[in-house]
Amino acid sequence: MIRNVINAALLRRDPYVRMVVASDGVADGAIIVAAVYLLLVILYLGGGIEGFTVVRVVLNGLIGWILLSGLVYLVGRHLLEGYGSFQGTMAATSIGFPVLLTSLGLRLVVAPYRALQIASLWLVLTVWVAARVALELHRVKAAVAAGLGWVAYLVVVTIFKI
Repeated sequence: MIRNVINAALLRRDPYVRMVVASDGVADGAIIVAAVYLLLVILYLGGGIEGFTVVRVVLNGLIGWILLSGLVYLVGRHLLEGYGSFQGTMAATSIGFPVLLTSLGLRLVVAPYRALQIASLWLVLTVWVAARVALELHRVKAAVAAGLGWVAYLVVVTIFKI
């Protein structure tokens, strides 16, 4: 699995295909996303955090993954006439979430906010590959789906403060 995560971070197609065709791709994806947010909250906040805070961050991460996947699916499938399923899109987008962990290392070199921006941009690139694979979109359409999905995600999160 670690090799697949590394290859996904390098924007190689194969790990995304494996997640889409796996019978338990969404379940594996949920584990990946939960583990990423668990590591982020523990390593960012360190010791002395309440269990409720950890649970809340992990659940927010899972809800954010579902929301981002759904918005990319809606844009790619219905606006850009792609193929594929919501489950396949969820599975494919999940394998890219470990790139958010790069913000931990980057914050030693750049400001923490800038590190998070860089990691988030990298996540959008992984969502681009996921849209290409899961929704069978051409490069440009997949980029539009990833970009519009990300912008819609930011709008929804800002409005509802998820």
